[in-house]
Amino acid sequence: MLKGGVMKQILLDCLPEEIMMAVITDGILTDFEIERVEESSLVGRVYKGIVKNVSPTLKGIFLDIGIAKNAFLRMENWPSIKKKPTIGESILVQVLKDATSTKGPLVSGVLNIPGRCAVLLENTGYIGVSKKISNENTRKQLKDIGYSLCPDGLGLIIRTVAAETAIDKVKEEISHLINTWNIIKRRAEIEKAPALLYRSSDIVVRCLREYITNKNDFIIADDQKIVKRLQHIAESEESLIKENIQYYDGITPIMQRYQVWEDIQSLYKREVQLPSGGSIVIDYTEALTAIDVNSGSFHAYGIPHEDAAYLTNREAVLEIAKQIRCRGIGGIILIDFIDMQKEQNKEKIVEQLKSAVKKDKIKTVVCGMTLLGLVEMTRKRSTYRLEQLAYSSCPLCEGHGRIASTQSIITTIHRNLKRIKKNYKRDEKIIIQCHPSIAESLESEKEQYYLKSLMHKDIHIEKKESLKREVFSVLSLSE
Repeated sequence: MLKGGVMKQILLDCLPEEIMMAVITDGILTDFEIERVEESSLVGRVYKGIVKNVSPTLKGIFLDIGIAKNAFLRMENWPSIKKKPTIGESILVQVLKDATSTKGPLVSGVLNIPGRCAVLLENTGYIGVSKKISNENTRKQLKDIGYSLCPDGLGLIIRTVAAETAIDKVKEEISHLINTWNIIKRRAEIEKAPALLYRSSDIVVRCLREYITNKNDFIIADDQKIVKRLQHIAESEESLIKENIQYYDGITPIMQRYQVWEDIQSLYKREVQLPSGGSIVIDYTEALTAIDVNSGSFHAYGIPHEDAAYLTNREAVLEIAKQIRCRGIGGIILIDFIDMQKEQNKEKIVEQLKSAVKKDKIKTVVCGMTLLGLVEMTRKRSTYRLEQLAYSSCPLCEGHGRIASTQSIITTIHRNLKRIKKNYKRDEKIIIQCHPSIAESLESEKEQYYLKSLMHKDIHIEKKESLKREVFSVLSLSE
């Protein structure tokens, strides 16, 4: 438990160019987000786009929404009540997933405007209430409010938090959402495509609306302006006690003061240690994320291998759910747990993983165990992965994580020499310009002997610090 019996603390480390948010629940880092001014996510934004291409093969449409890459709209995400868009037509779309290095953003023609208590839906008359609200009288009351306020053509999903919010505040928010929608529609009539019509809430607003679940929760920020802004929003929405939004002005950085900095740093590591001595290893590919569970230094003397494997896997489940959530990992995820023979243990691990990911605000589905013993799961890919914000591809290996070995580079040099051997003149001077580490190998006695026997003359080696390790030049100059 945290001091004073507080169940949750939300920390905001604020800079003009970046805000870092960490959520601590019962003293443990459970959620983490970074928002940068220049690299903010497009998810949730509404654009007026121009249809550039209709692809029957891909069952979708490419649109220009005013950014570097064309957005892609799957026809399954287009309202059935609307006619199919044609080339050159302007349509409204909302971003579902951010662009990647190879693809533009994924968009939907089904629009929604989220609030704290409700989500406004376009092109539907449906009023839904969260299944977590179990009291039938409350459900009926909230549904009646939705029907009374929503105009034709709009619908609502009433969120769980609405049950604990004053009715007049729920009505006020729904009216605000409807007003926001009307503004979007009016702008759509005026603006020339491509144009941005609506931008979703920033991380400051989201931390209050999405992560605060109890009025006794705390938000602590190291920026006075942001504290005042949060207090103003909390007062108007009655989502949190004003006194529980506090300003931190300590000398020690806020994340270090609340002892989560080491946990945050672990989110960037390939290998994450488990308390028992085991570990999980996380690798990213374009198609999926692979997670491997290792027993490591875990030695359970006197415990059968099956039981030791189960204990390590059970410990890994909680860490995997946390790492996926905090790193913003999306798409297909494959987990290679330590091998277990008993089917009941395999089933327990899968069920525990399903239970662990229920805390995730992003839709996450555990599909089960494959024939190869891998657990398959998916998580909606909505925003940038943490690793993509923190790192750029290496200019040497271009993101592969490997560079050519010294011998591979030297062998390539040999091939280049053989190629020019047939054409160079005997009186020409041959110079190899290369990185110092390659030059050192070429200057060895063994290499010098081979080069001389290959070209029948001395080869001059020039070290060039400015060259990348894999880059070299073979020059023929008249002596």
